[in-house]
Amino acid sequence: MNDTTDKNIAASRESHLWANYVDWLLLSLVVFLLAFYQIPGESRDWQSYDDVFELSRIEGLDTLGISRFEPGFVIVGVLLTKLFSANLAVYGMIAASAMFFKCWVINLFTSQRMIFFFVTLFYLVRFVPLHELTQLRVACSAAFLLLAFVLLGRGNRLAGLTACAAALAFHLSAIVIAPFLFMQSCSRRTVIVVGAAVFITTLLGVGLFTGYFQDSIAVVRMYQEAGFGDEVPNPLSSGLLLDWGMIVVGLLLWDRLSLPMKHVLLLELVGMAIFYASMDFAVISHRIREFFSVFWIFFVAEGLQQELLVKQISILFVMASVILYSYLFLFSGQFFY
Repeated sequence: MNDTTDKNIAASRESHLWANYVDWLLLSLVVFLLAFYQIPGESRDWQSYDDVFELSRIEGLDTLGISRFEPGFVIVGVLLTKLFSANLAVYGMIAASAMFFKCWVINLFTSQRMIFFFVTLFYLVRFVPLHELTQLRVACSAAFLLLAFVLLGRGNRLAGLTACAAALAFHLSAIVIAPFLFMQSCSRRTVIVVGAAVFITTLLGVGLFTGYFQDSIAVVRMYQEAGFGDEVPNPLSSGLLLDWGMIVVGLLLWDRLSLPMKHVLLLELVGMAIFYASMDFAVISHRIREFFSVFWIFFVAEGLQQELLVKQISILFVMASVILYSYLFLFSGQFFY
């Protein structure tokens, strides 16, 4: 009887695992098709990726010494250009792989299928157009940072550090996010103090940083020469206000939140602090804040498993995000062209 029960449990787990793989593959296929056929439109960063893939076809691994892109991304690009003749296929494969990796990480965090679908809906609408379809290196780097969040939450610091290093190999900005992933347990007061400290430090140091590293970091030199963006970021944009609302509500409900949700609030407050302190450097301001915002997926995944009030607020946050970012990315005509 026990042997039969064990076999049934094992069969059920295997069936569940295969169902997960199918879900991940379908979602990744959707991302591939969106990227390959440029269904939403041509992304703002496409030309940069097209250029580096062309360079990779000519120079091979010598592209590492020529391109401003990070080594991890360049190596992947070189390998894929050997397999695919179309640059859009290379782009699509990297985007789909990043999506599949994130599905796996989300499943590590929560194995409940309904929550998985809710979280991936949130990710698909809010982050895929921004990362997989535009900031592809960020998409890859963020996948490893999300894995680091999960590993560090489980107490596996060495593996978490390794994941952070992998993230850095795909986008240099990961060096800003990684240290805060190790701050697992914080009080509400500490979160606010850290946010304030980051704001002051960034306000005083961002100009010094860009000036000091312009000769040694290619991407910093490029932005110093071309400018960090002509338009000053809108400090009261709809996306910012939505996130601020969730941050404030989260701080008010602090004692009802799980440890991972509190950690996400720390990350989001740090991202906001950097955004407002570096508004004179629009590229830095936007990119870093957007990078931090991807951790909302863990806040949502945890919130859907909490008491009724927290669950309801999490659902409202997801629905508001889906509505807002569907408009911004798909219907406003301002994101893709």
